[in-house]
Amino acid sequence: MEFNFNKQRIVAIVRLLVMLASAVAGGFGLALDPDALGTVVACGVAFVAGVWSWWKNNNLTEAAQAAQEVLDGIKGEEVEAMGGKE
Repeated sequence: MEFNFNKQRIVAIVRLLVMLASAVAGGFGLALDPDALGTVVACGVAFVAGVWSWWKNNNLTEAAQAAQEVLDGIKGEEVEAMGGKE
């Protein structure tokens, strides 16, 4: 089974989870504001996305640093082949 997640589907799932959490909390006598809970969830998602993006765009391991050096070398050769400077 393959899941095809797009932005709209993820937003709909998050909204559903926020409303369900609010309803469950209400069932236990806790008063949660769905808008505030949604804001907290959105902040959490933004934090996770930011950390993920940072992790993927930085060469933290030795293997990634070596791969970046190879890529820089290839790009340098392409620039020289086109007659430009780095």
